[in-house]
Amino acid sequence: MVKINISIEGEDLADIMSELLNIGTELIKSNREEIREIMKIISDEAIVILSERKTLEKGAQLYKKLNSEINWTYKREK
Repeated sequence: MVKINISIEGEDLADIMSELLNIGTELIKSNREEIREIMKIISDEAIVILSERKTLEKGAQLYKKLNSEINWTYKREK
């Protein structure tokens, strides 16, 4: 078993988070092509998932409920 102890002394948590955010931002800026490729892969997978029949059926049910609620609210306010 491996045990890792991490201690941070003399730093404010806000300073640490700010530095981590800066490091992350710089990593993203310096690896734009890789980030774009990852985003393309994820978006392609999202489209495949959204195109599945079960997902489309759920979306259609949600659309019907929203449309019905909007129509009911509109009629009630008239």
